[in-house]
Amino acid sequence: MRACSASPRRLLSYLRYLRDAKGQVWIAILAGILYGISSGFGIPIILEFSSKNLFGDTRIPTSMLVVLTLLPVFVMLVRGISGFLSSYYFAACGQRIVEGLRLEIFQKIQRLHLGFFNDYPPAEVISRSIDASTMIQTGIVNIAEDIVTQPMVLLGATGYLAYLCVQQRDLIALLLFLSALPAFIFPIRRIGVRLRRKSEQMQGRVANVIDKLNHNLAALKEVRAFCLEQAETERYRLACRNFANAYLKVVKYQLFVTPMVEILSAAGVGFTMFYAYRKGLSLEVFMSLATALYFGYDALKRLGVISSEIQTSMGAVDRIESILGEREQICDSQNPVELEHCRGEIKFSDVTFSYGKKKPALKNIDITLNPGKKYALVGSSGAGKSTFVNMILRFYDPQQGTVFLDDIDLRLLRQRDLREQIGYVPQDPALINDTVFNNIIWGNPKASYDAVVQAAKAAYAHDFIVQLPQGYDTIVGEGGSCLSGGQRQRIALARVFLKNSKILIFDEATSALDSESQHAIYQAVEAIATDRTVIMISHRFSMMSMIDEALVFDHGEIVERGTHEELLAHTTLYKKLYEKQQVKNEHS
Repeated sequence: MRACSASPRRLLSYLRYLRDAKGQVWIAILAGILYGISSGFGIPIILEFSSKNLFGDTRIPTSMLVVLTLLPVFVMLVRGISGFLSSYYFAACGQRIVEGLRLEIFQKIQRLHLGFFNDYPPAEVISRSIDASTMIQTGIVNIAEDIVTQPMVLLGATGYLAYLCVQQRDLIALLLFLSALPAFIFPIRRIGVRLRRKSEQMQGRVANVIDKLNHNLAALKEVRAFCLEQAETERYRLACRNFANAYLKVVKYQLFVTPMVEILSAAGVGFTMFYAYRKGLSLEVFMSLATALYFGYDALKRLGVISSEIQTSMGAVDRIESILGEREQICDSQNPVELEHCRGEIKFSDVTFSYGKKKPALKNIDITLNPGKKYALVGSSGAGKSTFVNMILRFYDPQQGTVFLDDIDLRLLRQRDLREQIGYVPQDPALINDTVFNNIIWGNPKASYDAVVQAAKAAYAHDFIVQLPQGYDTIVGEGGSCLSGGQRQRIALARVFLKNSKILIFDEATSALDSESQHAIYQAVEAIATDRTVIMISHRFSMMSMIDEALVFDHGEIVERGTHEELLAHTTLYKKLYEKQQVKNEHS
C-alpha cells in the first residue's frame, strides 16, 4: 500500500521536463478546471433552471425562451472548447516529457560503462527507453488531465447536490452520495496492486519480442544458410504469444475497474430514485439530481481508472529508473588535469583487471609504450589483448594499478580529452546509415571536403568510393550493408587518418582486406606513424616487418616481448603462434 501511495509522486517527478512549458501547463490546468465545473455544476443547474421555466404552469416571453434555448448551447460550447484546450495542451506537455525523458536516457547510455550492456542487451535497452517512456508519457498525460478535470467535475456535482439539498431542506441525499465514496476506493486499490505486477511482466515480454526480431535481423545470412527460418519463426511466434497473454492480463484488470464502478454507480442512482419517489420530488428536480449524480459517479469512475493507469505506468517507471539509477563507474574527475600537449607515452603500472567475478583478464601488467614506436599485440583469443586496449581507451578502469598517459593518471583526465588523442579502428567498424562522406567525417567534424578525400586516399578507399553510384554522397546502408567488409574497414581507417591523433589503435583492422590492400594499408600507417604511438592487434604476422616491438599475451600476462627476429630466435610461444599462422597460410 505504501508503494501505491508513493506512485503518483514518482510519476509526477517527471514534470521537471516542463520547466520551459509553464504557459502550456497553465492553459491545460485552467481549461481543465473550467471543463470540470461546466460539466459537474453547469449542466445540472442549467437543466433544472430550463425545465422549471419551460415546463412550468405559466407561459414565458419569447426573449426568455431564446435565452433558455441558448443557455445549453453556451454551456456546451464552454465545455467543448475548454475540454479541447485541456486535452491538447496536456498532450503537448506529454510530448515534452517523453522527449526530455528519452534524451536523458540516451545521455545516460552514453556515460554507462560497457559492462552494463552485458546485462542489458540492445533489445532490452530499446524497450526501456522507447516503450517504457511512451507508457510513462501516456500515464502522465491521462493522469494529469483527469486529476485536474475529474475532481472539478466531482466538486461541481457535489456543489450542485449541496445546493439542491439546501433548497429542498434535506441533506440526506448529499450524505448518501458522500457515504458511497469508500465503496469505490477500496476495490480500486486492491486491483491496482495486481495491475502493477502484471504490467511489469508485460513490458518484459515486449523486450523479448524485440530481442528475437533484433537477433534475426542481425543474422539473416546465417539463418538462411542453416535453414533455420522455421525454427526462428517458431521462436518469434512463441515470444509474441507470451506477450499477448501478458497484455491480456493487464487489459483484464484495467477493464474490470469500469464495470465495477458502473455497478456501484447504478446502485447509487437506484437509491436516488427510491429516495426521490419517497420524498415526492418534482420531475425537473429529479432530472437535475440524476444528472449531477451521473457526472459525480462518472468522475469517480475516471478517478478509479487513474489508479489503474498509475499502476500500469509504475511498471514502466521501474524499468526506466533501472537505467537512470545505474551507477556511472567511469566518471570524469571533479578536478581534471588539462592535457596541453600529448606526446603519446602510455604506461601500465601493476595493472590488474577482471570482468565481474571471472579470472583476471590482465594480471600485474608493467610496461611503457613510447611515442614514435609501433607495437603489435600478439596472442591467442582471450589472452588479454583487447582488454589491454580497453584500458588505454578507458572503457574500463583497472581494479589494481594505474594507467598513465604522459605520466598523468587516466582517471585524472577528462574522457573527451583522452579519447580525442586516440584513433581507434575495431575489427568490425560501425557505420551509420548515411553517406560515405558523413561516415568518414566522424573522425573530424570540422574537416574540409579536401581533407576527407586525402584521408580516404591514405586509407586506399578513394578509388572504390568514386566508383560508387553517387561517389562520396552514396548511402552506405545500415551498418554499411551496401559495402563489402574490406570497404567498411577502409572507410573506418580513413576516419582515423582524418582524426590525426597521437595514438593509433588497430584491432584486427585489416582482417577483411586482401594481401595487396593490406600491404598498402601498412604503408599508409607507416607513413603517418611518425611521432605517434601505434598499437596493432593482429593474428597475422605479415605486418611484423613494420613493427618495432611485439608484446606476446598469454592468460592476461605479457610473457614475451621483442622484435620479430628476437622472438623467433629466443622464445617459444611467439614461435609457436608464428608457425601455426604459416601452416594456415599454406592451406589457404
